[in-house]
Amino acid sequence: MRVISEFPCQKPLCQLCPQRTVSQRVSDRSIPSGKPRRPAQRFTARASERDGAVSSRDPDTAAAPATPPEDVEIPTKLNNIPHTHYIREFFYEEATRATKQALSAGKQRITLRVTIPELNPEMDVFRVGTLLEMVREMAVGLAQDGQRVKVSVQQAMGQGVFQGLPLSLSGVRRIMEAMDWGDAEDFVGFGNVGANQIDDSQYYILIAPQNVVGTTIMTNLQEMVDAAEEQGKSVILINPKLVDIPSSGGVMGVRGRKERMDFATSFDSAYHFRLLYLSSAMMYPIMGCLRHVHGEPWQVYRRADVGRKQEEYQLLGTYELEPSSGEITKLFQDNQKQREQESRAGKAWWQS
Repeated sequence: MRVISEFPCQKPLCQLCPQRTVSQRVSDRSIPSGKPRRPAQRFTARASERDGAVSSRDPDTAAAPATPPEDVEIPTKLNNIPHTHYIREFFYEEATRATKQALSAGKQRITLRVTIPELNPEMDVFRVGTLLEMVREMAVGLAQDGQRVKVSVQQAMGQGVFQGLPLSLSGVRRIMEAMDWGDAEDFVGFGNVGANQIDDSQYYILIAPQNVVGTTIMTNLQEMVDAAEEQGKSVILINPKLVDIPSSGGVMGVRGRKERMDFATSFDSAYHFRLLYLSSAMMYPIMGCLRHVHGEPWQVYRRADVGRKQEEYQLLGTYELEPSSGEITKLFQDNQKQREQESRAGKAWWQS
């Protein structure tokens, strides 16, 4: 008989084992003769758990470490709904910092795309409160230098029974007006989308402008952007969806599509964070993410499991311009081949 493992006793009042351990004994016959036996190990709690320390990976109990922008630790468990306070604050701060960097560089047409589940209007777990909290964080940050900020939501468009708003924007204007904007309340205004909305504000934040069936937002949006640029002011789009929705009467048809797409791509990306999935038809599992902050390269991360119920995002590569889906797929395939080669090159523990 030989002891091959020991583990802490689960009975705190056990009188039969003063050492509070239980030995598991097996016969030598149960061990295959072709492989040497693994030496005995004592399974104990990790130092952080034994000493009562808090792990820095736990977003609920630990504050985010002060990391430089080039060494950012991406939050994990992004498919857990609702998001933790740490995850929300991470994206609020990154979006605000990226917007300020783009404005400091003299950009007047700025777009931000953040498609984590709570900020993605196309998902059923979209939370308008999270989106408005991020807008408030950005508006307060921009108003710190005394400049006025105007937050705009597109008005109901269309005619007759076809007049209405996208479901994700329904009631947003009323919620904004009831929010607490803190010390920046005197510097923040609210409005719609159109050239007549340009006033003494310096920055205009537009929340998720998008086309609807039967009418397009592009006309009002382009007039507003042109009027703002003439006065040296900046327009910021958050999660825009400016793709055509072909409708009856030639609305958003082939005619004028090139001009509309050129206008949609004329905005400079200040911040981009997009989760990468195995299939576009199913938002699970998360394979990685694409991240970009103005003034920094585009970064592709891979989500990796590093332990029991633990994960991390590992940087795979960087690009000067936004990578295409083909480039991202090839990057993941090359990384998979490299990991398989390293796994085959490694030896088992009994061969070392």
